[in-house]
Amino acid sequence: MSTSEPDYFYLPLRDAKKSLNMRINLMAKVSKIGTVRKSRGSDYVLVLKLVDRYESSPGLSVNLFADKLDKLPQARSTGDIISLHHVEMKLNNGEFFCTFNGKSSSFALFDGEASMDLSPYQTSINYQAADNDKKILMQLRGTSENKPEQALVEPMPTLFCNLKAEENLTVVCKVFHVSETSDGDLVLFVWDATDSPLVTLQIALDMDGQKQTCLHPEVSLLSRETLCAFPKVGSIIRLIVSKDFEEISQLKGSGYWVKFCNVVFELQSGLWRGALTPNSYIKKLSDEDNHVQCRQRIFNGRNSSKVDALPLSVFPWPSNVTETDLAYSSYSTLMESLAYPEIMHKFTSIVRVVTSYPWQAKDLRSPATGNYRVRLTIEDPTARIHAYIFGEDGEKFFDGYPSIGVLSEKMKKLLGIKGSPALRNPPWIWCCLMSYYLDEKDPWGSRRYRIFGTTLIG
Repeated sequence: MSTSEPDYFYLPLRDAKKSLNMRINLMAKVSKIGTVRKSRGSDYVLVLKLVDRYESSPGLSVNLFADKLDKLPQARSTGDIISLHHVEMKLNNGEFFCTFNGKSSSFALFDGEASMDLSPYQTSINYQAADNDKKILMQLRGTSENKPEQALVEPMPTLFCNLKAEENLTVVCKVFHVSETSDGDLVLFVWDATDSPLVTLQIALDMDGQKQTCLHPEVSLLSRETLCAFPKVGSIIRLIVSKDFEEISQLKGSGYWVKFCNVVFELQSGLWRGALTPNSYIKKLSDEDNHVQCRQRIFNGRNSSKVDALPLSVFPWPSNVTETDLAYSSYSTLMESLAYPEIMHKFTSIVRVVTSYPWQAKDLRSPATGNYRVRLTIEDPTARIHAYIFGEDGEKFFDGYPSIGVLSEKMKKLLGIKGSPALRNPPWIWCCLMSYYLDEKDPWGSRRYRIFGTTLIG
């Protein structure tokens, strides 16, 4: 044994509880990460929960005190392993817990995943590695009983393309953007390279004319810098995290991969949205994780081929409801166009018409001029935007000025109306789109889209 690596005797958690008021050493898995707060004095305190093969979730509490934030353990995720030296076992109101004092105690944090890397990713200044650290670390990584209780029954992650509403699901995804609501909750914009499932729309067409409508495209609320960071293929889904979620501090920032367990998804105005529940838990993942690499391969394949970049639910091919002037080679997803480096962008896309304002045939033309003026809300798997039809573009789109009866049938076909206007399944259609701006002084802020070179076939 090296003189620089002393031998520490690590107690199993069940035996640690028999060592009241004694200084002991522990090595176990982190099952819960609390929020750092100020103690009654000047110190900061963090509470971790630990589990091993003899101690199941929620686990044994460890109260860690330090005079500075950076002296506390910064556990990356639950399931990681912590080594604790010279902590003291206490009992209060029938509950066992350990106390960690930064002056006399020390710690080291290790990745919990099976790996050849046995070095800690964080240590306290006074931590001395023990000769038996590596052996116990390998045992903790390799024995399923050592995992937090939730992980023992953890299902395989579900791809976004297989989402189901109102079921507890596990997903692996990348966080591309995080925003905070006025209530302190977080909204995570997450992605896994696949498209969310096609849904039957249950949206009243008349609501699109209201000022306060949840159909307003959310992309308009995000900065251009944020949109440019989003991938051009695959659905971006909002995931709501309550401010009361214990591990919320781990989810701030962006650009990382994470596994969310026990997440519930629902549909809101035809868009998928997820929410963490009190039973949810998370684990940040490295780029080498198998699930992460699988999703990266999906993206690489879709990103390198125009055919694979098409909406997954469009195959074998879009409907023949429209004809377009531009060639297939100009195909672009809506997100790709939103991040286009120039204001003006002409392209073809495959979209569904979510709503039309107005939508009834008798209202599509201005009573004053007789010209068409319509605002469509269109979507593909990557984004939802407004697109306008007016003037000569409207004349081409509706193939002239047909009768109200013919125009009504065209609109029903476009909107997927077969019975109730509020229960629809719009077809995928080709259309030509062009971006433009309204204000020379604020071109990006006044950027809009219009449909041109497209004809709605009767």
